[in-house]
Amino acid sequence: MSSSQKPPGPAEPGRKSGKTPGKTRPDPVRRRRFLQKCLGALGGIGSLMAVYPLIRYIEPPPEAEGANRVEIDRASLPPGTSRTVIYRGRPTIVVNTSDGYIAYNAVCPHLGCVVKWERGTQSLICPCHGGIFGTDGSVLGGPIPGPLTAVELSVTDDKIIVGV
Repeated sequence: MSSSQKPPGPAEPGRKSGKTPGKTRPDPVRRRRFLQKCLGALGGIGSLMAVYPLIRYIEPPPEAEGANRVEIDRASLPPGTSRTVIYRGRPTIVVNTSDGYIAYNAVCPHLGCVVKWERGTQSLICPCHGGIFGTDGSVLGGPIPGPLTAVELSVTDDKIIVGV
């Protein structure tokens, strides 16, 4: 290279840069921001898809609704099974135990999760923190501050009536 020749450098005024006018590359910052937004949206959708089944598990299905009284056919509640109903706007669990029918407010006093009946252990279990209640509503284990609240019920020849 002779001393009169300069190495190629940035375009100088009046000198061609070698780029065709009007043909510019897309701004990588805009592309990156677009991809970040797309990935964020996909992550949000994925999170909702993961949380929805958990919410459906914790929230009981309302099988029967009633303001001050709920009736259940005895035939629909065989021994060892349970049913969650809505009584006075709250989930209430009715269980056919070996000692007879019991009913409790199904909301755990610890964090408000809905308890489930476990036939094998003959106990009510809180799925959130593993709290265990006996068939008398007393606390058998877990971080539970107090017992379940009993709900009055009566039994006729063919019905279980919650909220006498």
